Amino acid sequence: MPAPIFPVGPCGLADTPPELLGQSVLAAWDGFLEVVAATDLERPSRLRGMSGRDVLVHLGWWPDARIVDSLLVSARDGAGGTSSPLDATSAALLASHADATVDEVVESLHRARATLAAFFASPQACELGRALAGSSAGPLPVLTLLNAGTFELAVHALDLAPCGAPVPPPQLLDSGLSAVVDITGALASRAGVDLALEARTPLGGWSFESGSLGWTTSRLPAGPVRGVGVEGTAADLLEAASGRASLPQLLLTRRMVVHSLAQWMRLAPLLDDVPGLPGGAALRGAVGGVSSVVGGVSGAVGSLGTGVGRVLGRLRG
Repeated sequence: MPAPIFPVGPCGLADTPPELLGQSVLAAWDGFLEVVAATDLERPSRLRGMSGRDVLVHLGWWPDARIVDSLLVSARDGAGGTSSPLDATSAALLASHADATVDEVVESLHRARATLAAFFASPQACELGRALAGSSAGPLPVLTLLNAGTFELAVHALDLAPCGAPVPPPQLLDSGLSAVVDITGALASRAGVDLALEARTPLGGWSFESGSLGWTTSRLPAGPVRGVGVEGTAADLLEAASGRASLPQLLLTRRMVVHSLAQWMRLAPLLDDVPGLPGGAALRGAVGGVSSVVGGVSGAVGSLGTGVGRVLGRLRG
């Protein structure tokens, strides 16, 4: 049997002591469950043809969807195995649990949270937290993948707004943003890109610094972007990354501002080299077009942001 594989260099938030990262991930789950508890899940969500209940099914723990277990098995097997695309996995779970009541779906969410709590309180969090596990974006540390789940929680909390859901708590949105930044740093490192990039909100934000030997991810205090980065509210940045909002519209209305545009082009290899990350063709068209430099690079940023969001959605084992 292959032995677990551990990164030789820094690996972003996976270098955080598991008990501390666990507190953050579980706090995000608590905020998400508060949103769910105040929502009429029978009503239509903003996802076409899906009720609030339908949106949540794939986030829960079911006998046929044991995310933590599958990641640990992959880590023990030397990052073996691959994840199915999110759309296929979600559709299969929705079909297999079509008869589940709203209460049963909510119970599955609490089971998912309890499973994560048990993992973070176990010796495995220290033993295998930094070990690489297979995902649709390639091998990534177990803790990176578990933190990435907070992106889904944050975006789906926003998806529940038409169901009467309250505004997601800031900590939930902040955790979702940390996942976007951390995964982007991981993918940039894999592509051998040396870059420091910030994502700032009025409350602070996150940054990564990548290189061929690894990446670091850090929390930022409130303040202006220094160098390469993007700024906006956490909700707007998540909406852009998930493809829920139009990037050109966010830029035109100044709800989102990109700094050092040309430096974003150094992330172009991510669009071609990462499995499941779309946008390579669009980026090439934007770069080769006769539009202004700002317009072309804005297109690249949009392709990258949406692509990273799709990868985050596909990381579930």
